[in-house]
Amino acid sequence: MTGRSTHTFVCPECRRSIEVDDAMRATLLETGCVVCGAPVTSSHV
Repeated sequence: MTGRSTHTFVCPECRRSIEVDDAMRATLLETGCVVCGAPVTSSHV
């Protein structure tokens, strides 16, 4: 799939690093880290 951008998310709490697409990035910003639940800001993605 071309044209699909990816981002690297690093949790500020558990330090887990995950490669995410735009949809997952938006979900992380709304709901927090999928591993530990810590709040996420755009600077973390």
